[in-house]
Amino acid sequence: MPETLFQSIKQKISPAQKTCFITAIVVGLLAHFYKITNWIPNWDSLVFRYDSQNMTALGRWFLPVVCSFSSFFDLPFVNGMLAILFHSLGAVVICKMFDIRKNITAGLIGSCVVSFPTVVSVMMYTYVADGYSIAFFLSCLSAYYMTKEKPNWILGIVCITLSAGIYQAYLTVTILLLLLHLTDGLVFGNKEVFKTVKSGLGMLICGVSGMVLYYGILTGILTLTHTKLLEYQGMNSAGSLAGLDILGSLYTIKETFVTYFFDFSDGISLFCVWNVLIFALMAVFYLRYIIKNKIYTSPGKLLLLICLGVFLILGGGILAFLNATIDYHNLMLMGYVVFYLFFLLLYERGEETKPVFWVGKCWMVLLTALVLIANQTVLANVSYHKAQMAYETSYGTLIRLSDRIEQTPDAEGCSRILVVGALDNSQDYSVNFPPDMTGITDGYILRADDETVGQSVLCSAINDYCGKNYVFLSGEEKQAFLQKQEVTSMNSWPHRDSVRVVEDIIVVKLSEEAQK
Repeated sequence: MPETLFQSIKQKISPAQKTCFITAIVVGLLAHFYKITNWIPNWDSLVFRYDSQNMTALGRWFLPVVCSFSSFFDLPFVNGMLAILFHSLGAVVICKMFDIRKNITAGLIGSCVVSFPTVVSVMMYTYVADGYSIAFFLSCLSAYYMTKEKPNWILGIVCITLSAGIYQAYLTVTILLLLLHLTDGLVFGNKEVFKTVKSGLGMLICGVSGMVLYYGILTGILTLTHTKLLEYQGMNSAGSLAGLDILGSLYTIKETFVTYFFDFSDGISLFCVWNVLIFALMAVFYLRYIIKNKIYTSPGKLLLLICLGVFLILGGGILAFLNATIDYHNLMLMGYVVFYLFFLLLYERGEETKPVFWVGKCWMVLLTALVLIANQTVLANVSYHKAQMAYETSYGTLIRLSDRIEQTPDAEGCSRILVVGALDNSQDYSVNFPPDMTGITDGYILRADDETVGQSVLCSAINDYCGKNYVFLSGEEKQAFLQKQEVTSMNSWPHRDSVRVVEDIIVVKLSEEAQK
């Protein structure tokens, strides 16, 4: 009976896991309520307001399956709540994976995960927020199945395959959780070097098997649908080692890590200062337990810990090995939340002979974590405020452009539109607080056409908001049209001559950039 099943499930959920879930939901609403109760699109939202999410050409073959349950519409509340729900469930899996027993530790983990800056970026791409959150949940499940007392390698492979099939970047979540588990076992679990290495090799084989299965399914789908991978972030050459650049990849990984946590280039910020404090406290506490547990007397354990520390940095940026010039933006950095988990675990890890040390450590972790979570929550709300201002500014410009088109002679009977260049201050797709909040800009969201993925933001926005049905020019036809004297002689927006009809095609010239 259903009630019997639910009662059985309830009995298997520990109080700490319940605390984790409830706290994550509450903090998730505090952080993201602004976004899920308002229509605050970015440039991609204007194009994908309704879309089947068939991203096979980007390697995301499982994305349309998971997104289909909430419809293919960009629904802020439905997709946003699903995103909060699955990030909360992912946090619960993490608590179960590390056998978290204290309510405070569980609450901090749930709160930190759901308010992490990457989740803000995911929310800005609401049309896939539900799918990406499920990818996070599956990546946590994969790590959990690999680290059970009796690992379930099959389920581990299946979960990591499906997670990568939604969005490949969540592979880093699994990798870093596994590395945290191995480190935790060495420092606090008194695990032997041989057993740790054996477990690590099993995890590696499982992970590689999952990615081989992912790539096999992708290859089969591409063959059946006669689809080619797009030249996006090096996706089309991901399976080839021809462009392998080890030094370039290592540089990208190092810069991504340092820039994310310790970017003082634009001055001092609470986010970076607090990261310095957190990493310093982590170094002190972990070093204390390495000395206290006499791990330094075992060269094998000490060397393995050093290797795991290096692998943590490399694992967080592993996709850079596929493409050294990859743009490792915030949307791809959910794995970095694991660095905070190292710190949060200290609340209930380690035995102290003197109560004053134990009490002092717990208060330090708690208060530091609360400030971190509060700051992440504020960053989320400020991000959404900036996104709303960018949308409203862009909407006003869109209406002006539409009016100008209607006032242009011979435009009434045109069905095609050519967009030349882009508005000034419309190129940035991140706001740097820090960290960089991908999907948000202080400028316009009416970005330039992106022919790599077949987008014209301006065309889509005019069609949706102004009741038009234009088709935009692209490819060779667009390049040929840009050379026409009638187009080259036009002035850029907002000049009166920035909109013109040329051979039954509406030409909107936003800048000279596209003709350079």
